[in-house]
Amino acid sequence: MTKISAKKRRKLDLEHERRKDKLRRKFPEIRGRLLDYVTHSYNGGWLYVTIYFTDGTNFSLDFAVNEPAIVPKLIELGRYVEGDYENIRTYFHRKNKD
Repeated sequence: MTKISAKKRRKLDLEHERRKDKLRRKFPEIRGRLLDYVTHSYNGGWLYVTIYFTDGTNFSLDFAVNEPAIVPKLIELGRYVEGDYENIRTYFHRKNKD
Protein backbone atom coordinates (compact mmCIF):
# COMPACT_ATOMS: atom_id res chain seq x y z
CA MET A 1 0.00 0.00 0.00
CA THR A 2 1.33 3.41 -1.00
CA LYS A 3 1.76 5.98 1.72
CA ILE A 4 -0.28 9.19 1.36
CA SER A 5 1.75 12.38 1.40
CA ALA A 6 1.02 15.07 3.99
CA LYS A 7 -0.18 17.44 1.23
CA LYS A 8 -2.57 14.83 -0.17
CA ARG A 9 -3.81 13.99 3.36
CA ARG A 10 -4.59 17.68 4.04
CA LYS A 11 -6.47 17.89 0.74
CA LEU A 12 -8.50 14.76 1.57
CA ASP A 13 -9.25 16.06 5.07
CA LEU A 14 -10.44 19.39 3.67
CA GLU A 15 -12.72 17.65 1.13
CA HIS A 16 -14.12 15.46 3.90
CA GLU A 17 -14.84 18.49 6.13
CA ARG A 18 -16.58 20.29 3.25
CA ARG A 19 -18.73 17.23 2.59
CA LYS A 20 -19.72 16.97 6.28
CA ASP A 21 -20.58 20.70 6.35
CA LYS A 22 -22.80 20.27 3.29
CA LEU A 23 -24.59 17.29 4.87
CA ARG A 24 -25.10 19.22 8.13
CA ARG A 25 -26.89 21.99 6.20
CA LYS A 26 -29.26 19.53 4.49
CA PHE A 27 -31.53 19.03 7.53
CA PRO A 28 -30.54 21.86 9.93
CA GLU A 29 -33.49 21.38 12.32
CA ILE A 30 -32.27 17.95 13.43
CA ARG A 31 -28.64 18.93 14.01
CA GLY A 32 -27.72 18.85 17.69
CA ARG A 33 -30.89 17.09 18.89
CA LEU A 34 -30.52 14.15 21.22
CA LEU A 35 -31.56 10.80 19.78
CA ASP A 36 -34.13 8.83 21.76
CA TYR A 37 -34.78 5.81 19.50
CA VAL A 38 -35.23 4.71 15.87
CA THR A 39 -38.00 2.60 14.32
CA HIS A 40 -38.38 1.08 10.88
CA SER A 41 -41.06 -0.96 9.16
CA TYR A 42 -41.96 -2.35 5.77
CA ASN A 43 -45.54 -2.50 4.53
CA GLY A 44 -46.90 -3.04 1.01
CA GLY A 45 -43.92 -1.75 -0.96
CA TRP A 46 -43.14 1.09 1.46
CA LEU A 47 -40.17 1.35 3.82
CA TYR A 48 -40.68 3.69 6.79
CA VAL A 49 -37.79 4.95 8.97
CA THR A 50 -38.52 7.26 11.90
CA ILE A 51 -35.92 8.84 14.17
CA TYR A 52 -37.34 10.00 17.52
CA PHE A 53 -35.66 12.70 19.58
CA THR A 54 -35.80 13.28 23.34
CA ASP A 55 -37.66 16.61 22.88
CA GLY A 56 -40.68 14.77 21.41
CA THR A 57 -40.01 15.53 17.73
CA ASN A 58 -39.40 12.92 15.06
CA PHE A 59 -37.71 12.82 11.66
CA SER A 60 -39.54 10.60 9.19
CA LEU A 61 -38.28 9.10 5.93
CA ASP A 62 -40.71 7.17 3.67
CA PHE A 63 -39.40 5.20 0.68
CA ALA A 64 -41.13 3.31 -2.14
CA VAL A 65 -39.29 0.05 -2.77
CA ASN A 66 -41.45 -1.52 -5.47
CA GLU A 67 -39.85 0.62 -8.18
CA PRO A 68 -36.55 -0.31 -9.88
CA ALA A 69 -34.75 1.35 -6.96
CA ILE A 70 -35.49 2.56 -3.45
CA VAL A 71 -37.03 5.99 -4.05
CA PRO A 72 -37.61 8.60 -1.32
CA LYS A 73 -41.23 9.74 -1.29
CA LEU A 74 -41.52 11.86 1.85
CA ILE A 75 -39.02 13.39 4.29
CA GLU A 76 -40.38 15.51 7.13
CA LEU A 77 -39.88 16.69 10.69
CA GLY A 78 -42.84 16.68 13.06
CA ARG A 79 -44.19 15.89 16.52
CA TYR A 80 -47.23 14.40 18.18
CA VAL A 81 -49.22 16.91 20.21
CA GLU A 82 -52.05 15.46 22.29
CA GLY A 83 -52.28 12.43 19.98
CA ASP A 84 -52.33 14.42 16.72
CA TYR A 85 -49.40 14.65 14.34
CA GLU A 86 -48.11 18.19 13.75
CA ASN A 87 -45.82 18.71 10.74
CA ILE A 88 -42.99 21.15 11.46
CA ARG A 89 -41.29 21.02 8.07
CA THR A 90 -41.51 18.96 4.88
CA TYR A 91 -38.09 18.63 3.27
CA PHE A 92 -39.15 16.52 0.30
CA HIS A 93 -42.43 15.20 -1.10
CA ARG A 94 -42.49 13.29 -4.39
CA LYS A 95 -45.99 13.25 -5.81
CA ASN A 96 -47.22 10.17 -7.68
CA LYS A 97 -47.49 10.43 -11.43
CA ASP A 98 -51.12 9.70 -12.31
